[in-house]
Amino acid sequence: MKKILLTATFFAMAWCAMAQYGGPRLFLDVPSIYFNAPDVEHIGDRLGAGAEIAMNVGTHWGVARLGGGATFTLDPKADDVGDSFLTSPYGLLEAGAGLYRSNGNRCAKTKQNAFTAMAKGGLFYNFRKAEEGVEVERLDYTVGAEFGYFFIRDVFRNFEVVLSGNYFTKSKVVGANLGFKMFLNLRADRD
Repeated sequence: MKKILLTATFFAMAWCAMAQYGGPRLFLDVPSIYFNAPDVEHIGDRLGAGAEIAMNVGTHWGVARLGGGATFTLDPKADDVGDSFLTSPYGLLEAGAGLYRSNGNRCAKTKQNAFTAMAKGGLFYNFRKAEEGVEVERLDYTVGAEFGYFFIRDVFRNFEVVLSGNYFTKSKVVGANLGFKMFLNLRADRD
């Protein structure tokens, strides 16, 4: 049932993106850099940072995203902090609904404020190697929210401040990220 619902959600988002006047909006997040708390319930046990690259296809009110990256975390309370360092590469496929990098119809003009506020869900694949005594959930389903703000200085290239949270349904943890994205508007008129 989950796979059918997820497939239908991505199909609906793609169909709606194609119906958007002028075609879908294409954004390349390159890079997204953020502070990472992989389990906010036990926030003091593991903290770090992450980096991600993602391709976004969307409209003013929704997006489909394919990307990947890695988190670099450690346990600040460990006796040997260096031994607690973990690198976790991942891939993701998400769909979101809500306001996506939008400020009405003025998002193609400079000197404008724009924002993101949307619910999202998708698939998260963890490439991290299993370690002795540590179980790794490879494929997980996520639901969450994303909030962002940016000021349009250049229609092609901008920076967005982003707060994002995800609930991982199989591993039953809530993760949070706070950082920024540099994104390229691949459909911008740069003449």
